[in-house]
Amino acid sequence: MVRSQTIQSFVARIWLERAAGEDPKWRGHIQHIQGREEVYFQDLTEVREFLEQVSGIPGPGLAAHPGKDVAISKRSAVAGRKRKYGK
Repeated sequence: MVRSQTIQSFVARIWLERAAGEDPKWRGHIQHIQGREEVYFQDLTEVREFLEQVSGIPGPGLAAHPGKDVAISKRSAVAGRKRKYGK
């Protein structure tokens, strides 16, 4: 079976905003490189919706297993590069 593949590139920036007297909130911006569309977002649902709109491909839900916590690797990118490239 031959599969065609279209590569699309995105740049995402994510930061933490802290307002006096409020809990900190994650904010971000994502830009589609090929089409130049972009959006600011306040949660991952908005990111998923943008990716689906730009690509025309429905994405997976945010929670693969509803009700379960998501494990996040705390390994740094630098450590990952060192292991990958043997430095």
